[in-house]
Amino acid sequence: MKEVILIKLKQQTKTLNEFLNIKNIKDYYLYTLDGQVMLFMKVFPINTDLFSEEELINKMDSMSIEFSNEQNPYTIFIIPRKVDIADFINEQQELKKRLQDDASIQIVEKRIIHTHELVADKNIIENEFYLCIWCKDGENAEDNLIKRANNWKQRFKNCDFDTEVLTKTEIILMIKSFTIPEFARKEDTDYSDNIVTIRRKIC
Repeated sequence: MKEVILIKLKQQTKTLNEFLNIKNIKDYYLYTLDGQVMLFMKVFPINTDLFSEEELINKMDSMSIEFSNEQNPYTIFIIPRKVDIADFINEQQELKKRLQDDASIQIVEKRIIHTHELVADKNIIENEFYLCIWCKDGENAEDNLIKRANNWKQRFKNCDFDTEVLTKTEIILMIKSFTIPEFARKEDTDYSDNIVTIRRKIC
């Protein structure tokens, strides 16, 4: 008696675009192989840590009112990214060059050192929030999506959130981040089609 492990493999080799269901990316739109057009928006979060309980309740109530009547399909997903301190460090270096007094220069130098120490050998991440809307590809599909995007932008603005529609380059960068498992997650995702199936047989 011996144990045999059979690994289920797909018969046909797929390109990465086929695996991700991507046909083309143009301007603000991603076209899928199954005939859909997608548009992505980045939603910039707000810090609610200093909100009172009443302010937090009011914020949730206003958001519920704004988004409760949405009739078209959409999904929200989060991509955690490692914190990039490069821009902040460059900004501090430029500030240091403009300073004249030693005390201020010393403060900036300590700030730079502290920032490096804070992130050294630590996986400090920040979450990026995205909204995806889509419709079937066809006449006026792009116009329909951009109108819906503007409607979403206004509703987010009413709730004090800033948003932006992703361009082609930004969509590509988002997809690259999203396809790295340890730095991407999405609610209600079905990963079963991507998992190698292992089946055991006893001979």
